[in-house]
Amino acid sequence: MRLKKIIIILFALMSLAGCSTLSVTSDYDNQVNFTTWHTYRWQQVPDTTSVRDLLAANPLVYRRVKSAVDRELASKGYVLKERGPVDFTVSTSGYIRELVRVEPDPGFWQIAYLRGRPMWYRMRWGDPFPNYMYYEEGVLVIDLGDASRMEVAWRGAVRGMVQSYHSPEQMQAAIDHAVHKLLSIFPPAPAPEPKSE
Repeated sequence: MRLKKIIIILFALMSLAGCSTLSVTSDYDNQVNFTTWHTYRWQQVPDTTSVRDLLAANPLVYRRVKSAVDRELASKGYVLKERGPVDFTVSTSGYIRELVRVEPDPGFWQIAYLRGRPMWYRMRWGDPFPNYMYYEEGVLVIDLGDASRMEVAWRGAVRGMVQSYHSPEQMQAAIDHAVHKLLSIFPPAPAPEPKSE
């Protein structure tokens, strides 16, 4: 029974570690009153001739991202309108970039006994050069534009290491998680009122 409990705890910790690999950033126009936003529409479908934008080149993935954004915005009370005036517009794009991470040779820790007392020391692998780890980072960008001014008012980006998925459902779950994490920081908190003297 104890072993089963340890395995469950380890699995939970690994799941949390997997979720924490995503990082989100955002920027916004502090002149925009986001509390007045209630309705939105999508901008036109991405330009399929764009080589950089992966969502433009992969319409199936684009539709998955779009549906995830719609679900997340609906959960916040925003209404999608196909026609008529709206408060804001939504567009999204995706990119992959190759990165390299430099890590020093970690070596390993070894225990030894000196006069009967345990003592830890660091054993080096003998390689004086750092380790280079090449990996691909995926970036999903969501732009929310002020419809009255036709300008981007909020931009958010979520980044994470590119993974391979074994099923469309697994990919959709990963997209849903990334979109949820990104839109959890929207709308931005209003700036505090200046204190009167």
